[in-house]
Amino acid sequence: MFLIFVFIFVIFAFFVIYKRLKKYKYDQARDYRYDLSQNLLMTKELEDFTLDLDGIDPSYDTFVFEIELQKNLLSYFLKPFIDIDGVKHYFEYGAKGIRYITISTLKEKKILFTCKNITLKSKQVKIYGFQNGIDLEKKVLILAPHADDAEIAAFGLYKSAKDVTIVTTTIGEHGVCNYCEFYNGDRAKSARQKAHLRLLDALYIPSFGNVASENSLALGYFGGSLEFIYTHPKQNSTSHVKDFGSMQPYRKVDHAKIDLALHVEPNFDAFYNDIKSILNQLEPDIIITPHPQIDSHPDHKYTTLTLFKALAEVKCEAKILLYTNHLKTSENYPIGRMFGAIDLPPNFSDFDFDGIYSYKLDEELQKEKFFALEAIHDLRDSFLPISLKRTYKHLNRLLKKELFSKDKSYFRRAVRSNELFFVLDPKNKEKFLEER
Repeated sequence: MFLIFVFIFVIFAFFVIYKRLKKYKYDQARDYRYDLSQNLLMTKELEDFTLDLDGIDPSYDTFVFEIELQKNLLSYFLKPFIDIDGVKHYFEYGAKGIRYITISTLKEKKILFTCKNITLKSKQVKIYGFQNGIDLEKKVLILAPHADDAEIAAFGLYKSAKDVTIVTTTIGEHGVCNYCEFYNGDRAKSARQKAHLRLLDALYIPSFGNVASENSLALGYFGGSLEFIYTHPKQNSTSHVKDFGSMQPYRKVDHAKIDLALHVEPNFDAFYNDIKSILNQLEPDIIITPHPQIDSHPDHKYTTLTLFKALAEVKCEAKILLYTNHLKTSENYPIGRMFGAIDLPPNFSDFDFDGIYSYKLDEELQKEKFFALEAIHDLRDSFLPISLKRTYKHLNRLLKKELFSKDKSYFRRAVRSNELFFVLDPKNKEKFLEER
């Protein structure tokens, strides 16, 4: 009987390991691929797991440490991480190979690496530095394809900035039928309720970050339609939800300090003119928008590509910060638990950027970001047992989360010790348009 129990336990353990490794959708033993050679400051050797940073100019706003990991048995069962200055930098279960740790400024000349459930294959650490010159006293424009993207990617940064405008480009009515149980499976009614709530979130959640109401705009284009109107510029789009109706109730711009047309058609000319008018009137110094090469969501990609088209016709030399909320390589990114660090994402091919910017969030700002996300309707994970089916789905999700670490919650992924952006020099935006 005992041997049978041991056999079942071993089989179950292997099954759990298998499911944990499969969730990443890539080989977690591969080296991450980044060419940061132009920003290499120096190479150092760890001595007793301590990195001596004497001689490094602390004025850099972002540092990246290149390290090489060696997996061990514990790294398959327990979350592997390295603790640096009290912040945990997490890695995949069974991680092996080159990884890139991001540090927002340096507090100490000597940094202790405390490794848990993972080991370092090499004592050598390559140190890269970035001086991005981000001035949060200047005008910041954030493009959010959906109501929640600005908060997920940049709440800490925009709450710390002085003059912020947030533009939500789509309604976000498509996708999961959140409220179908309430409306007897009527997808159109559910979608209209979802759209109404997301509109409220787009307009009012930024107030958690001290953004004035006249600086929150909702353009109201149909969710999931931006690729279509970009590639079919002469045609109007419709909602993916049958019988959803017009976009007009969800276009809220009349309260804003930026003057935009109150009534538009759901087509590319209207969207393009909106973006161009915003740039001309606002004249932002910093633009925060999704990275069109590594973010998998079409609304994210084509929001940014439309921005780049508009920038080609507008006199605007704004610094561009690119984020990803839906990493193509893996939706499990960022790895690890809430309050840990966001490090460079898993990457195995070239993509374009000119710098890396890590904005630090202190403990209080992380908590404020949590409550801002908790107030967003579409991010909530309700415990309300509307039906046996919903209860089963909820329990199944909890089981997968605990056993297989399958947790795509934005509370885990976004409430972190830093926010990470890829910096783009505006003169290099053309290469994105060329490859589309």
